[in-house]
Amino acid sequence: MKLNNSFDIARSPEEAWQILLDVPRIAPCLPGAELTETVGENQYKGNASVKLGPVQLKFAGEAELTEVNPEERTARLKAKGNDSKGRGSANATVAFELTETETGTTRVNLDTDLNLAGSIAQYGRATGLIEEIARQLVSDFAGNLSKQLEQPQDQTADTAEQQTTELPAASTSVSGFSLLFRAIAAMFRRMFSRAH
Repeated sequence: MKLNNSFDIARSPEEAWQILLDVPRIAPCLPGAELTETVGENQYKGNASVKLGPVQLKFAGEAELTEVNPEERTARLKAKGNDSKGRGSANATVAFELTETETGTTRVNLDTDLNLAGSIAQYGRATGLIEEIARQLVSDFAGNLSKQLEQPQDQTADTAEQQTTELPAASTSVSGFSLLFRAIAAMFRRMFSRAH
């Protein structure tokens, strides 16, 4: 499944590039993500929790930044994980590119190749809905990152450390009902705007 998303960061491309490569710093901004270990240079282990109605999915996996190109400000994030209850697996390759906007801030373009296997692959059948949920997650990430960047650096570091080491997994899970409602609402808004 191919997904395309983008978001803006109120920083220059040079600053934004350094921020986005600091995975321990930005990981708490992604809803449902929990960084548990830095394995090596650009290699990480963590958990991702998503609650879809009564079903709680928790993936334990690993991610690696590859093909990091500072000149072009492009990179790839390869991630894979397995559901803790054996219901399947997910793997994704996210290519991201930073470009400067007309106002001097940064646009981050994301191209994601997502694959689901096992019983959880049924969620992949509703491609339009998955795309909307991905948009909501990216929007939430961008909003959380923006709030983080407004904090003083030492406070940001303390907050990131607290979120990655002290919060229980359940508190970082993504509410499927909330995401689902917002995704469906967004789909209807787009359909309505096209009709007029």
